[in-house]
Amino acid sequence: MTERNFKKELSYSVYYDMENGNDTETIDYDCLIHIMTEMMTRIEQLEKWKEKAQKSARIVKQTLDAKND
Repeated sequence: MTERNFKKELSYSVYYDMENGNDTETIDYDCLIHIMTEMMTRIEQLEKWKEKAQKSARIVKQTLDAKND
């Protein structure tokens, strides 16, 4: 599995306010949208693979059942 640094990919940054103590964390939402789109694409590919695997399994089962009859 690929190791990913999401803080880096999201252009994550922290601003430390030394005077007021109001630290601010930010991410780049375009980067977040890109990661989410990539994740959805992978999920869709896995769903297609699952459908093909199930279809192949049904064909194998039908073939074996036909041989046993």
